[in-house]
Amino acid sequence: MLAVPDPKGVIGQMVDTGFLERCAYVCVDFQPNSAAPLGTVPEEWSRQGITLDDANAALDYHRSICLPNARRVADACRAIRLPMVFVHWGYRCRDGMDLAPPVRSLFLKQFGSDYGRWPHYIGSSDSRPADELGVRDGEYVLAKSAQDAFESSNIEFILQNLDVRSIVFVGGHTGACLGKTASSAKRLGYRTLCVEDATDDAAQSRRLPNILATGYDYVLTTDRFVQLASRAHARPTLHPELEAPP
Repeated sequence: MLAVPDPKGVIGQMVDTGFLERCAYVCVDFQPNSAAPLGTVPEEWSRQGITLDDANAALDYHRSICLPNARRVADACRAIRLPMVFVHWGYRCRDGMDLAPPVRSLFLKQFGSDYGRWPHYIGSSDSRPADELGVRDGEYVLAKSAQDAFESSNIEFILQNLDVRSIVFVGGHTGACLGKTASSAKRLGYRTLCVEDATDDAAQSRRLPNILATGYDYVLTTDRFVQLASRAHARPTLHPELEAPP
């Protein structure tokens, strides 16, 4: 049962398989993270009113439900040969000067000027997609340096070169990186579909409300999306030389 009102009836709305033509799978910000529960809430989250229980409920949901569902969605998209795009945090300047200024300021507050403590530096263990996603050769992996991937990576170049007009979104956070990236996609004219139980947020209570506030064209569960994909025709392989075996 939904925990939030859905006045426009977006969640569970019927979607035609035509949505999956000229479509790509885009996963935002599922990179490796600690399995340990939080002992305290980060100061920035606390100022937003996020409680420790709510934050830990979100972490548990991410590990036990969200990541497995994101993999199910990825495999369903692979089966019909959709382009696969995985966006993760990553910056190339060791002092973080290529990060979005608000992010760099936050890192300075959290970690100080010892840049070796800063997360997501390109080449570090947490600046890559999560292993659970099963990224393959020939799939597109992009680093971004701000919450909005369209603002801080070459994702739009890739989507344009692939002739994409619709996007299947999974990832997190629904009120930050995922939500801002999806909002930019809509502004740029892409049709958007969110697989809601393959998303996370910093606070579990805010996950669905943030999805609805983003204004996706469609919102489906993983089960419903897999059913949709099973009815779709596989698109021709654009680059057969890059396609990994199943």
